[in-house]
Amino acid sequence: MNTATRNSDAAQPLDIVRERCRALNLVTVACDPEGKVRGGQSVDAPAAEKVARAFFTSPLIRSLLTEAAAAWMDDEAEGPRATEIFDGLWATPLPDTRRRRRVGYLICFALTPQALRGEHFDAACQSAQLDARAVREALTPLASFDRAGVARVARLLHWTSQDRAEIASDEAALSGFSRQLTESYEEISLLHKLGRSMNEVTNPRRFVQLLCDELHATLTFRWIAVRFLHDERSARSLAGQCVSAGDLPWRASAFQELAGRLAQGLEPGRATVVDPADAADADAATRPGQILLHPLARDGRVFGCVLAGEKQSEDDTVTTVDMKLVDAAAQHLTILLENVALYEEQQSMFLGTLGAITASIDAKDRYTCGHSERVSLLAMQLAAAAGLDEATCERVRICGLVHDVGKIGVPESVLRKPGRLTDEEFEQIKLHPVIGHRILRDIPQLNDVLDGVLHHHERWDGAGYPHGLAGDATPLFARIIGIADAYDAMRSTRTYRDAMQHDKVLSEIRRCAGLQFDPMLTPLFMRLDFDEFNRLIARHIRREATGDGLETAA
Repeated sequence: MNTATRNSDAAQPLDIVRERCRALNLVTVACDPEGKVRGGQSVDAPAAEKVARAFFTSPLIRSLLTEAAAAWMDDEAEGPRATEIFDGLWATPLPDTRRRRRVGYLICFALTPQALRGEHFDAACQSAQLDARAVREALTPLASFDRAGVARVARLLHWTSQDRAEIASDEAALSGFSRQLTESYEEISLLHKLGRSMNEVTNPRRFVQLLCDELHATLTFRWIAVRFLHDERSARSLAGQCVSAGDLPWRASAFQELAGRLAQGLEPGRATVVDPADAADADAATRPGQILLHPLARDGRVFGCVLAGEKQSEDDTVTTVDMKLVDAAAQHLTILLENVALYEEQQSMFLGTLGAITASIDAKDRYTCGHSERVSLLAMQLAAAAGLDEATCERVRICGLVHDVGKIGVPESVLRKPGRLTDEEFEQIKLHPVIGHRILRDIPQLNDVLDGVLHHHERWDGAGYPHGLAGDATPLFARIIGIADAYDAMRSTRTYRDAMQHDKVLSEIRRCAGLQFDPMLTPLFMRLDFDEFNRLIARHIRREATGDGLETAA
């Protein structure tokens, strides 16, 4: 809550007392702790307000109030009591307290008939250059009190003031409690949404975007961003990137450069707030508000930061609540990125192992150099063209890499035999899908690709092997691999024939749609972009020719 709101809440009890004083024929005057009246507009009267304002702000009454205020300060323990300013004019001071500190008084004036007849009344009128007769006539309706009545009213006013102060205190406490509940709810809601997405290890950028969106929706900042440095301690897939939500203050490239510079200057575990004018160039200084920076660190070193800027509220200062929510989100992000880093390390090791396996297959048969890598590329492209999601396309790629692993169990004499194979030798070749399935079935990470390995030589018409499956009975992965495998086989030079041209291979695949290949996948395959495949096959031909071995894309 901002200062203006707090002050308004604190003044409310005396405002209500002032309304009740008007109903009781009392004139009220606001003054500071020394008894100095806060201007003519500080006077409120139930009748003849213009005359009353001039009379009660006259130099004489101002002077008498100042003297009385000194005594009221001495009554701090018991509280100020009603004081007779001059004969028949009584002043009851009600303390105006803000944060347990007295900042002034609301003076409640009660007039007796005697107040309008004494010499002090004439002197007060004279000091303000007022006509005493006109003032007396105007104030006579208010001079309805006697000494006993003044005492009763003074006691009543103090009780009313105290009651209103207690009510205001309770309301402030309730408002603060409500605010704390709201803040706690926002934090719990934010952490709940982030917690549900903590499994985004395969797509960490999606989680980072969610974090930015949720912080932007929860806090009142114009923009939220996360900037990653080029550091291997964070997820490799996020290194150097910048993700944001809201209206960034500068061009994307300029902001990314600035955010990176700010992140490099942070210390682990220490959030900081900077001014835009101190953080960037002249253009940055034209944007209002502060920038909150929260470091992201691992192993004691910063690899990025969360940024929040241009708070959109009456009080544009970054608060502890803002810092707490950003800190909670940053902790979730750090935990996720640690999991992502571990996942990427395991994935790298896993794919490296697959690469070694496929390279060993290629080493057995130089005529199929790079075959598995090329099949995996085409299979992934076909899966994407078929509308499969990114994660599934990646699994199809893995299936393409290992689809021929069973050839390890086929004698090299058969694999490398020049000319056509005998029926017996072809039966040995036909065992490689089953052998591959047996080799891979005990690897949990490959459970979802086993059917693709086992059935990639099945045909749409049921004339394939090893089980003679037909149509949709053949798993989708296998149908995708089957087309990619056949295309690469025809494009490659074999012991018994030369490589075929691209157009001729496509004509052959089109002819076999509905016979060997899935008739729904075939048209999609025909429309693929084969530029990357051509670059890959050219690289493999060069490597095979120079004997430098095979570089896989696993």
